[in-house]
Amino acid sequence: MSTAVEKSYAKPAVPSARPKAVLLYWGRRGGGSDVTLFLARHLAGAAEPVDVALSLSSQNSDMTAFRATRLPIVIFDRPRLSTLWRDAWLLPGRFRRHAEALAGLRPSAVIVTMNAPFAWPFTRLLQRRGLKVVYVAHDAEPHPGDYAATWQRWTQDLLIKSADQIVALSTSVAERVVERIPVAGRKTTVIPLETIYPTQRPKAVRARSLHDPVHLLFYGRLLPYKGLSLLARALEPIRQNPTWRLTVAGSGPLEAEVRKAFADWPQVDLRLGWVSHEKTAELFSTHDLLLCPYVEASQSGVIAQALSWGLPSLVMPTGALPEQIGFGQAGRVAETTDPSGYHQALAEILHHPDLLAELSRGASALLAERQADRSWIDLVAAAGMDRA
Repeated sequence: MSTAVEKSYAKPAVPSARPKAVLLYWGRRGGGSDVTLFLARHLAGAAEPVDVALSLSSQNSDMTAFRATRLPIVIFDRPRLSTLWRDAWLLPGRFRRHAEALAGLRPSAVIVTMNAPFAWPFTRLLQRRGLKVVYVAHDAEPHPGDYAATWQRWTQDLLIKSADQIVALSTSVAERVVERIPVAGRKTTVIPLETIYPTQRPKAVRARSLHDPVHLLFYGRLLPYKGLSLLARALEPIRQNPTWRLTVAGSGPLEAEVRKAFADWPQVDLRLGWVSHEKTAELFSTHDLLLCPYVEASQSGVIAQALSWGLPSLVMPTGALPEQIGFGQAGRVAETTDPSGYHQALAEILHHPDLLAELSRGASALLAERQADRSWIDLVAAAGMDRA
């Protein structure tokens, strides 16, 4: 069967006046998986909870974490792109069966938490069955150097035009979406990404002595827009300074370039390749400052992760990055988007490392403020009222 509800995890269907949402994510892992899991917990654990079910690809690498929520999971057997030429004829039937399964749950809305292969044609089937579709726009368009940029742009534009409602994760993304696709203006809501992120570390400050070097962290996909070459140039003037250490952790097409750029830097620790959840927790709990020298950005899931660990961030004045750190409450914003500007902002922190404790407390306070936002709950409740 291409569609199956995991009975051991599904709650019995009982009449309920509570709104219900299906969260749909057919990717494998990464940011989309995290957002889906955190949104599920946010909705189901609210003071006025939403009944939540999940539509996940059978290839999802985080299935254990999703099953631990004990929420109903409806599996979609998505063909791999490498075998699509062979299995394409099976897709229409799989789409229909899966659409019927989700319609049978009678949700107030189906929330597509991130673009994924086949999401757009499938949502059309849901709408034909009277279901409202909400699409979460992480970015207005692909980042420079992102994978399959043409496919991403084309399919997301179709989702934005056809969805009943759009949720943008920052004001920056919302403005750019509406600028590119004006029809989205009447149906776009901004809900900050951090709203759904959990508190991973109750105590904001990592104990460190005055003589410890400041532990800097670059974490995430190694792509051109992340500014890794700019970071190397920004660090060059303090290369011999013993007051800092840097960990670069992540995978992506720039791995070879990063390895070459930092090969003879003794204070730089390279952890290149896919980073597990366990290693991610270790990194965020043992470092003092997240570095985001991005030359182009919307909002960043990595900054949201940092906030959840009480970790301040040093960001560029681009996209929604300053907004994400409360314009300085949870970190620092470089004055200019060049190596010199980033170097100066970092040098200030290295000269005054006592700032880190204050910024860490600011990060935790900002996260708590964002977590109190009930926009997601109100959105699903409103969709339920419209459906009724």
